[in-house]
Amino acid sequence: MIDSLEEEPPECRQCGWSVEPSSERRVVTTIEDGAVVYRHFCSDECLECWESAASD
Repeated sequence: MIDSLEEEPPECRQCGWSVEPSSERRVVTTIEDGAVVYRHFCSDECLECWESAASD
């Protein structure tokens, strides 16, 4: 996903910062109600915090 051609970079689901293409970027892909949903994270730390909060 580093070579994405998106005009506006997505926001991190955890901290809200812009997720620029980089090796730190993480994307969680799920299927919800028959549609593909992408959740973008700017780092492993934000992904881990989001996963931790989701499991509570």
